[in-house]
Amino acid sequence: MHPENTTLLYFSPTSTTKTILNEIAKGLDQNVLTVLDITNPDFRAQAAPEFKDSLVLIGAPVYGGRLPKDAADYFKTIRASGSLAVLVVVYGNREFEDALLELKDIAVDGGFVPLAAAAFIGEHSFSNDEFPIALNRPDKDDLEKAFLFGKQIANLLDHVKNPANISPVNVPGNSPYKKSMSMGPFSFITVTNDCDNCGVCITACPKNAIDEADTYATLDNCIFCCACIKACPQHARVIKTSPIKDKAKWLSEEYALRKEPQTFLTAI
Repeated sequence: MHPENTTLLYFSPTSTTKTILNEIAKGLDQNVLTVLDITNPDFRAQAAPEFKDSLVLIGAPVYGGRLPKDAADYFKTIRASGSLAVLVVVYGNREFEDALLELKDIAVDGGFVPLAAAAFIGEHSFSNDEFPIALNRPDKDDLEKAFLFGKQIANLLDHVKNPANISPVNVPGNSPYKKSMSMGPFSFITVTNDCDNCGVCITACPKNAIDEADTYATLDNCIFCCACIKACPQHARVIKTSPIKDKAKWLSEEYALRKEPQTFLTAI
């Protein structure tokens, strides 16, 4: 079968998830009619869409083995009357733990039929020149695998007669899920004198967590995605000495060995 509409739906503060979903869509060779980027908080404030007779590629990064709360909360409001879904999480070369299972459970509860799922690797939010973690990923090999995954899904669709007869794809993970990463308020970003007040960091932030009136300081509702750091054209936002910098050092040392994407397809 070939769904009437194909939609990309993602939360992607540093664009790694967006990049992977776009490449999967190329492999699918389906006309993408709609792109729903829920990274922007203004978008998430709008009513969630409803899907029917659609194929929806849903993606989000992994934070501490779970979905980001803002993404999960939005996904839970979506309704899909038996529409097909491809589920993707992107993690920083440590582990994706329960995030993919969490995404699958949310999708099924919302009325989706997940026929494929994957965990890809993207540059870690805490990665920097001093402590690189999955630096520059997804790279060429990752994108090739995302494209081939899309082609596998396209082949699977050729054999689907009735979505109602599909068993949701099996994915790894534990239930109950692991405890979400604590986001206790503490300062870990400093703004250097190189800041030229361009405001790019404000646009990049998925939480409206930057105070322009206070020298672009980071507010307590920060989710540690570091999108503002990676987006700053002057490299004026940096991780200062803090538990986050210690974590970046640990991740860089303990998870230097390259991990590869994992993909999962339902049996037809």
